[in-house]
Amino acid sequence: MDYRPLALGALALFVFQICSAQPPKLKLVTFEAPPYQEVGASGHGQKDISGETVETVTCAAEQAGWSVHISLAPQKRAVHSLKTNSADGYFAAAPSAELDAIASRSYPVVLEKWYFFTPSSLPKPGKHRIGAVDGSNEEAWLKSNGYNVYLSVTSPGQLLALLKRKRIDAALMDERVMEWLSSKSRPFIEGLHPHFLRYAPLHFYLAKAFQKKHPEFLPAFNRALPACMEKTMTLTSRETKHIEVLTKRLLTELTELLDIQQALRAGLQPGTLAEILTIDSKWRALAPEAILPLASHILALPASKTLEAWQRSYQGLVTEVMVINHMGAIAAMSQLTSDFWQGDEPKFLEVAGSELAATSHIRKTLFISPIRYDQSTARFQVTVSVPIFSGDGETPNGVMALGLDIEKAMGI
Repeated sequence: MDYRPLALGALALFVFQICSAQPPKLKLVTFEAPPYQEVGASGHGQKDISGETVETVTCAAEQAGWSVHISLAPQKRAVHSLKTNSADGYFAAAPSAELDAIASRSYPVVLEKWYFFTPSSLPKPGKHRIGAVDGSNEEAWLKSNGYNVYLSVTSPGQLLALLKRKRIDAALMDERVMEWLSSKSRPFIEGLHPHFLRYAPLHFYLAKAFQKKHPEFLPAFNRALPACMEKTMTLTSRETKHIEVLTKRLLTELTELLDIQQALRAGLQPGTLAEILTIDSKWRALAPEAILPLASHILALPASKTLEAWQRSYQGLVTEVMVINHMGAIAAMSQLTSDFWQGDEPKFLEVAGSELAATSHIRKTLFISPIRYDQSTARFQVTVSVPIFSGDGETPNGVMALGLDIEKAMGI
């Protein structure tokens, strides 16, 4: 008996099963912008696309069940690829009416930090010759916000050349891109003055034809983003120092308005952690659509009213304020929180310690969280917290925590 046809059939079935087990592939297009998206050699004579944002998009797509094939193109051509459905998706782009009309926008996949770089003073609209990369997110923002773009060039390196030759007075670009360029033009770059302009959230755009066929993809992609972005959302040393100074000023002002020890005494005094966790489970099940009577009671406390008024006076800079007791439970709050028990969160543990590690040398006097994206407000925020002391011991008897809009905070 000739077994060759059977063997060939079995092999074909095996190959089919392997191919069937492979995740489907997304065709994506992006543009070169080191260190976010950059090209290198793969070792096989082919181009390898890598970078922080490439890793984030790849990670989230894989968590959503898809592999990716990424190609590079100039930004205008990349948008054209999305329009003609020759690409399933495009990144990283600022929100725009043009793209929103042809594609579905994800949550941000990267948070860029845009600065004007100048040899001297801060540029003002219409008074300086400003340069930007042609077709870039920065150029689009400048034009839509009333700035006159004096010259557009094809690469960030060319902007530096224009600054050197004094053809322009200011260049707008991302801080990390400038850091990447500094390895090539360090003496000149060190003489430039950075002027913070804004945080720029950039997104992944998914072609609507793809979205229609696979409506489950984008929600899964968005759910995966926080974990995939975690390592890229830390503050720089410059940002950290700025937030430290601002936080100390804010807390000095707040403690003059609020008797914090009285706020702790007026809050609920649960006897055990088990009691707190029981309340917390009910609280989380209802918030934010509904509210427990206990939450209403806390919001009505004089301390909470003071926190609410103080937060409102800062017009968006302060996004929330809470006083937390020594067990991690909310004693006062400026607005409804998602949790009653904060004792398992870094803002509490980093400054108050825990029962397992409650020695003073491991506590911080000030905790600043990484940047996080709040999808309900579409804002990037940090949380800062400090321990509260009663004055009669070294062990804190509570924690004060603030939420800050990072863009507004850095603009002060």
